[in-house]
Amino acid sequence: MSELHDEFFSAFDQGNWFLASQKIVSLADQSDYGAEILIRLFEGDRFLSNGKFFPGICRDERYPRITQQIVDLLCEQLDRDQSVFEKRVFLNVTPTDFSNPLTVEKLAGLGQKFHQSNRDLVLEFSEIFTPDELFASLETVEVFREAGIIIGLDDYGTGVIRATDIAAFPFDLVKSDRSLCGFEDAWDSPLHAELMQVSKTKPLILVAEGIEDIDHTSGLLALGYQYVQGYAFDQPSKLIQRN
Repeated sequence: MSELHDEFFSAFDQGNWFLASQKIVSLADQSDYGAEILIRLFEGDRFLSNGKFFPGICRDERYPRITQQIVDLLCEQLDRDQSVFEKRVFLNVTPTDFSNPLTVEKLAGLGQKFHQSNRDLVLEFSEIFTPDELFASLETVEVFREAGIIIGLDDYGTGVIRATDIAAFPFDLVKSDRSLCGFEDAWDSPLHAELMQVSKTKPLILVAEGIEDIDHTSGLLALGYQYVQGYAFDQPSKLIQRN
């Protein structure tokens, strides 16, 4: 595992990475809602699979400096040309990010910068958060909220965060994983019903992730989702690369 992590950081340190974005659209009319920022690593003319690094790499104590560099690059792009960004920009954050004061400071500053450009930063808590880590972050979340940041949960259904945690934590948005939403056989999972029950007691923006079949639109709407992300609606495209 250490060798795998070293491969990731080596590629990053050599500048073999860029940021891509993938749109999130309305299930009702397929209008643009926002876009998620994605890291893409490469070696020569070959892309490295994110799947072999994530989510495990997010537990590495070196990961906050990756987030810091991503934030710096986004800030630079905002200063150059804001028009490349959607109205809402989604960025994944990890428990190691929250343990690093500089990363927290940079994320809050990025939120303010997006807010000043009439855009919203959505910080998606990685699925690797435990309930203890989640609730230990409440003070930091208040700092983010003051910066105008929207708080979301990524990949619901794959980690240990459950609907009861979502009900108790100040999430604004939940993105359900492809394993729950991308296959009709998974639509009967009780995790959907539990999430929809929470959405009746507090306002929640609900996104279905990893959708590769446009014919799933009506079924996801019936489940209670409002927005969707996946190859059926948008292919990730290159956004920014550091010079």
